[in-house]
Amino acid sequence: MKRALALFLALLMTLLTGACAEADDGGEGIVHVLDEEQTDSFVQETGMIASDPFRPDSLERIILPPDDRKVIKKPKQYPYSAIAYMEAKGECGCEWCCTGFMVTEKTLLTAAHCMMCKEHEKWAKKVTFYFGYKSRKNYLYRYKSKWTAWVGSFPSRNEDDWAIVKLNKKVGKKTGWFGIRACSDDDLMGKSFCIAGFGGEDKLRYAWGTVTGVWEKQLGYNIDTLPGSSGSPIFDSNDYAIGINTSHTDSANFGQRLRSEIFQKMEQNGLL
Repeated sequence: MKRALALFLALLMTLLTGACAEADDGGEGIVHVLDEEQTDSFVQETGMIASDPFRPDSLERIILPPDDRKVIKKPKQYPYSAIAYMEAKGECGCEWCCTGFMVTEKTLLTAAHCMMCKEHEKWAKKVTFYFGYKSRKNYLYRYKSKWTAWVGSFPSRNEDDWAIVKLNKKVGKKTGWFGIRACSDDDLMGKSFCIAGFGGEDKLRYAWGTVTGVWEKQLGYNIDTLPGSSGSPIFDSNDYAIGINTSHTDSANFGQRLRSEIFQKMEQNGLL
């Protein structure tokens, strides 16, 4: 069943990255790919809270209304401030854009394919992370220093399309961060969550919707997304992320389910 699901998603998956023009020359980094044995070696533990949300005192918190996907007019306010507009440049020289989100003072989560040029399958060499982004001249914080990334076995296995990015500065102290949870099937299926990410004129947008499918490593949902919103947080009204938006078919959108193996990899590398 899992292999059939992975094959189905592999055939229908469209990477939600968008092209960037005149991208900033970001900070250099290294991507570590985890093989299948490493990725599957951890036992899933549901219901665990790995970290709590953090909002800096200087940032006002915005309550998210349950509405269709709309442009966020105040991206410098929490929790939107913890969402990054990513401009990446690959080893091949290609440029693309994606979304990521802070989960500790130095740790960002995104999709693995956000760290790769989809045309040449070359990893990102430089990435600039903008927080509270409205334009390249209007943002809360820009990070363009060194970084290190750990990714699942993507692209060989679409069900491991996740990336952990360690930044060299305490960016989360300025932007805030999302809490992260590994939830049980019952806590996910049929429940309402929000996705906020970039796409469409580089604007940060959000939408609420319902989880319609739950698997060991993935989630299906009817929440609206746009190209460029890969790597966006899937989160609840208390600012806990439970997944990472990654892909879509004609009938549903899909994401990575946050689970103990991802948290354990973060702990092993001092990221929690």
